[in-house]
Amino acid sequence: MKNMLLIDEMKANLPITAYASRDLSKTLIANGFDVTPEKELKILNVVESGEEGGIACFLDQPENFVVSLTLLRVGPDHPLHDKIFAYQKKRIRSIFRSKGLGTKRMKQIFQQEK
Repeated sequence: MKNMLLIDEMKANLPITAYASRDLSKTLIANGFDVTPEKELKILNVVESGEEGGIACFLDQPENFVVSLTLLRVGPDHPLHDKIFAYQKKRIRSIFRSKGLGTKRMKQIFQQEK
């Protein structure tokens, strides 16, 4: 699998501090979880979930929660930030193309998450 190198590097750096994207935060709050974009989360484990799911992250909260790496932000000071961000950008671009969506919306999402 092409993501295994990044997964191995992430596993070597666990736990990884991350933050929910705005979209993930809205969904979690709507479902009764107090997870704002500013709330610190910990990635406890990562696995490859196939072409559809990409890299899946097991979080410390909400308890036993699994989410795609594309829905998380890692701080710019983390040693894997650039690699994770590059993966996220490539993955989201691939998802958008597969759904026939334009790159303008994708750029808006990345500007919001910085």
